[in-house]
Amino acid sequence: MAETTVTLSLPEAVYDELQQRAYRHQRRIEDEVTVTLVAAVGADDGLPADLAAAVDALATLDVDSLWRVSQCQPTVEDRILLDAFVDKRRRQGTTPDEDRLLAELIDRHDRVMVLRAEAIALLHQRGTDVTERTARA
Repeated sequence: MAETTVTLSLPEAVYDELQQRAYRHQRRIEDEVTVTLVAAVGADDGLPADLAAAVDALATLDVDSLWRVSQCQPTVEDRILLDAFVDKRRRQGTTPDEDRLLAELIDRHDRVMVLRAEAIALLHQRGTDVTERTARA
C-alpha cells in the first residue's frame, strides 16, 4: 500500500490521548495516529478473497441452507472475549497482543455478519419473506 505524509494540528487533549495510547501500545505516536485513523476510516479494498468466495458460493445454496446461514451467530466464546476486550480497551487500554486478538475477534464477527446479510438478501431476492430475520438481525 502506498503511503502519503500528512501534517496535522490536533487539539491538545486529542494529542495527549494519542500519546497515552502510543505509550500503552509501545508504539511511536505517528504509528498510533496511523492505526487510529485506519481503524476509523478504513480502506475499502473490497472483501478478502476467501470471504468473497464464500459470499459467491451462497448463490448456489437452496432456500433451507440460506435460511440456516441467515441464523448463524458468532460463537459464545467469541462474543464473551469481544465484549471483555472492548471493555478493557475502553477502561485501561490493551496490549499489542490483546489488540491483535481483538482484531481477529472483530474479523470473525464481521465475517459471520456479512454472510448472514448476504443470505438474507438472497432469500429476499428469491421471494422468501425475510421480515422475521431483518426484524431480529
